[in-house]
Amino acid sequence: MIRHLLFDIGGVLLNLDYGPAVERVLPLCDPALGLNSRSFFGLVERDPMLMDYERGRVPPEEFYRHFAKKAGYRGGYGEFVEAWYHVLSENRPMIEFARELAARRPITLASNAGVIHHPRMFRDFPSLGFRRGEVISCDIGAVKPERAFYERTLDRLGRRAEECLFLDDRPENVAGAEACGIRSILHTGAPSSIAAVRAALSEASR
Repeated sequence: MIRHLLFDIGGVLLNLDYGPAVERVLPLCDPALGLNSRSFFGLVERDPMLMDYERGRVPPEEFYRHFAKKAGYRGGYGEFVEAWYHVLSENRPMIEFARELAARRPITLASNAGVIHHPRMFRDFPSLGFRRGEVISCDIGAVKPERAFYERTLDRLGRRAEECLFLDDRPENVAGAEACGIRSILHTGAPSSIAAVRAALSEASR
C-alpha cells in the first residue's frame, strides 16, 4: 500500500530555466575562460562545491566566491544570489495534480537545494502549500542520489520504503530511490507523470 508520496521540486513542480540567469550573469564573467550560455550553469552543476553547498556544508558566500573565481565573475554577491534564485517558475499542471492527490495522501517534497532557495521558495510559491512537509538536502546533510538522503527522508517520515512513491526528473535520483526500495517514477512531462502516478496508485490499491 502506498501511503506517502515524495515529489521533487525543481524540474517537477517548479520549472527550471537557466536562460534568464545566464543572460544576467554571463556579461559579468571573464570571456577568456571560454564560458558561454550553454555551458555556464553546466560548469556549476559539475563542480563538487555545488554538492557541498546543497549538503549545507558550504555557506552561500563561500559558494559565490568559489564560483566568481572559476568564472571570472565580477558581479556582487547580491547579483549572484538573485540570478541563481530566479530560475524557478510554476509547473501549473503538476502543482494542480499534486494538490488533487494531497487531498487523499500526504505529499512530502524531497529536493536538493541550498539556502539561497530554501526556505525562500516556499514563501514565493504559496501554491506549494499542499505539502505535508519538506525534506531539503541542506537541512539533512545529504543530497540525492546518495543513499543517506532517502534513508534520512524515510526516518523523518516514519515510513517504510515500500509505503512511499517517489517522483523525480533525474534518472540517477530515481535509481537511488529504487536502490533503497522506494518505488519511483521518472518525470519526463506532466501528461506521462500524471498517468504513471495514477497507475501506480491504482495498482497499489488493488
